Amino acid sequence: MNNSKKELQIYCQQFYTSGVKAMKSVLIKDILLKDTPLLLHKKIKKGVVKPLKHIYSDTGITRHFTPAAQEWFNSVYSFNKNYIKTLPTADKNLMKLLKSYFNFQFKLKAYKIKRTATRYKRLSANKIFVGRGDLKHTNHQVIITFYVYNTERFFIFRNVKYLFKSLYYPRQLVKYINIDRYGKRIISYNRPFSLREYLSLRAHYKEWYFSYILHFVNKLNRYYSNINTWYETLTNLMEKNILSGEDKKVFFKIYADLYTFNYPKYSFYLNKCWWQYTKNFYKNRLLLNLNNTKFKPTFIEKLKGLISSIYNKGIRFNIVNLKKMHLNSDIFTQAVSLKLRNRENKLYKVLKSSLRKLKLRNVSRARRIKKGISSKNIVNQIRNDNINSLFNNNVKDRLNSLLLEYFPYCDNLRLNMLKYRKAKHSNVSLETYLFSILKHRQMAGIKVEAKGRLTRRFTASRSVFKMRWKGGLKNVDSSFKGLSAIMLRGHVKSNLQYSLLNSKNRNGAFGVKGWVSNK
Repeated sequence: MNNSKKELQIYCQQFYTSGVKAMKSVLIKDILLKDTPLLLHKKIKKGVVKPLKHIYSDTGITRHFTPAAQEWFNSVYSFNKNYIKTLPTADKNLMKLLKSYFNFQFKLKAYKIKRTATRYKRLSANKIFVGRGDLKHTNHQVIITFYVYNTERFFIFRNVKYLFKSLYYPRQLVKYINIDRYGKRIISYNRPFSLREYLSLRAHYKEWYFSYILHFVNKLNRYYSNINTWYETLTNLMEKNILSGEDKKVFFKIYADLYTFNYPKYSFYLNKCWWQYTKNFYKNRLLLNLNNTKFKPTFIEKLKGLISSIYNKGIRFNIVNLKKMHLNSDIFTQAVSLKLRNRENKLYKVLKSSLRKLKLRNVSRARRIKKGISSKNIVNQIRNDNINSLFNNNVKDRLNSLLLEYFPYCDNLRLNMLKYRKAKHSNVSLETYLFSILKHRQMAGIKVEAKGRLTRRFTASRSVFKMRWKGGLKNVDSSFKGLSAIMLRGHVKSNLQYSLLNSKNRNGAFGVKGWVSNK
């Protein structure tokens, strides 16, 4: 009994002392909270243990981040404020240099090509269109990326291909005989003669024979006319007792020895016909080679020296050759405004024909695609608030390391394709895989507007406004797929390219706007 009483007394004392300590700690906390200001009292955060599957939001990852070069035409960071002020004028001079360089002409004395006037050169669509470039300024150089649409090369290459086929690989020749109202026979063919057919014509022999006779007669006439002039001069000298009769015979003998006569051969005439018939083909082939030399490094190095004097830095070019002009809005508006400068072209027909060659995929925009975001994704399940986890090197993708052991090189990857009940092994191309994950590869739509003095009459009438479009300009990710998309400069869509161009004609000024959207 005594032992139990003692234990009870000890337990009561401990409970009393622990209660007093707890009361003291509560009183101290109350005193501290009363002494602290109200502002600091609100900022106190209580530590909350969050579970592993804590989710902030189910909106998912941002769909696509566009490169920084798309946001601005000039990507520059400089400590000198005056350097940034000179960039607008430097960019204008740059575009003038690029356009004048890619559209200069070579002097061809062999083909006797005359120099075209600058007025007709500006109005001609047979040239190289240069789009506005994107510039990235580094500490020691400027990286210039610009787009080029080479209509001159397309036109010359088409002519070379047609002439080469017609000269060396023609199709079957068909002869047509018609009779006109006077009873004469008119012979026509379905194609021009090939080189062998042209040289083997019977008419060439007759032409050569008559040309030979004319050539021979002309030389004899010149010979006899020279003899007559010699005879008159020598007789005058003999009358004046300057020359004797024997001297006269000597001069005639010297003249006869100097004069030679070569008979023209039939092969010489055929070579002349061959040159006349193939001159157009070799002329176009030479123009095609000259067009290609403008893009070679030896010629571009001269251009780099001029541009480096503008920016006082080294220059590096990234030239993108486009197959279609619709892929760049700046080039597209240049082509439309060039057609509108001609008064004979109607406004509506020009805008309509500019969109005719554009082919778009049929996309159903009526139904909304469901969100492709699942709450079961590992990104939405595990959220780690600790910043130290970002710098932890121990965390690795085990699947990636496992595949690296089996396939250390991308050439070893092979794909089994089942086609027509037979298995085929094909290599997995790294280039096709990279192109497949790129964004904004396909065109979604295009829109063009023209406004200004575009009437065909020479009157100061009101301005005309026309607009045509094909496809849509909406962002497919944000508008139809329900995915988040970013905006450039706060108000520009990341999938849209816009350009504005001012031009003028005889009536006045007009403007052309162009939009090109991708998906």
